Amino acid sequence: MANLFDVPQFIEEAPSAAVDHRASAAPAQAAVVFDRVGKVFAGSNGAPTAALADVTLNVARGEVFGIIGRSGAGKSTLLRLVNGLEKPSSGAVRVNGVNVGELDERGLVTLRRRIGMVFQHFNLLSAKTVRENIALPLKIAGVPKAAIDRKVDALLELVGLAAKRDAYPASLSGGQKQRVGIARALVTDPDILLCDEATSALDPETTQAILALLRDINRRLSLTVVLITHEMQVIREVCDTVAVIERGRVVETGPVWRVFGEPQHDATRALLRTLVHDLPADLADRVKPLAGIAQADARVLLDVRFTGGNSRDPDLAGLTSALSIDGGGVSFVHGGIDRIQGHAQGRLIVSAQVRAKKGATVHAQVAALVERARGHANHVEVLGYV
Repeated sequence: MANLFDVPQFIEEAPSAAVDHRASAAPAQAAVVFDRVGKVFAGSNGAPTAALADVTLNVARGEVFGIIGRSGAGKSTLLRLVNGLEKPSSGAVRVNGVNVGELDERGLVTLRRRIGMVFQHFNLLSAKTVRENIALPLKIAGVPKAAIDRKVDALLELVGLAAKRDAYPASLSGGQKQRVGIARALVTDPDILLCDEATSALDPETTQAILALLRDINRRLSLTVVLITHEMQVIREVCDTVAVIERGRVVETGPVWRVFGEPQHDATRALLRTLVHDLPADLADRVKPLAGIAQADARVLLDVRFTGGNSRDPDLAGLTSALSIDGGGVSFVHGGIDRIQGHAQGRLIVSAQVRAKKGATVHAQVAALVERARGHANHVEVLGYV
């Protein structure tokens, strides 16, 4: 990681029987590799319980990699394998080319100095000031006071807390406490930053500010960030790549725009449900099944989806024109379009009028309407008629 603060590295690397993890990493090598990793714990009755099974993932250098899943899916266990707080029962976890499970105690100390950790509940020492909390890892490592002061001052500026350097945690807001936690995690110039539900205890506005800070740090320092969360909104705002975990297994992974635009697994679709523009209840109550449509001049509701899979933005004017070809009216009644990683995607509920047409059944006209809509969208489905 680039050293933003121009402070010499005073923390000596402890010698270890293991190969130094920084020297062994080739430039093109992934920062973190999970290679068919399994983790089994002893259950309350002594029976083995699998927390992770056959997990294979590569985290590229310099990216923000999100791991999402419901409570108990195995997210925290996966994160704890990166810094050696847990060891895999099978497979291997490699950080900068080194197998973490093979490191001795001194090797783990060396590894952890290159990995920062941000916690959900901040883990600040209440009896120490902001400055003292941030400085603590360097003080423990025996770094000279002048160097600590320079590093801490630079970090306070980076996270926007220079005016709070002498404040105590009790006087800080949740967002300010998390900024202190981020600064403390960065104080040893880590290569990798692990974030354990770093925004779960924060309100939405503060969450946005913390995510913006993490993205800024990632870009300015070329820092690899691995974060776990149960909130798809967090993944959308800050991550480059996402892995979805369900019951200890990776069920889907890929660039965020692709996973959001066209989820393949039921677990992903369930997690995305909070972000999807579902049909409002007042409209849903009025929709009738298409099978019951008996006359023309009805209004058909179409579920029109854009996955972001091509380079063009949705052509709403073209869609409107295509659906109005028989002179019927078209209106957009619900939904929206988002941009994720430069890809426009979203869902629109479109109301299109079916006109009486000689020689064609109502159902044939609806089928033609759908076919024309598919020329302007990735997926089109008939919801019914009103």
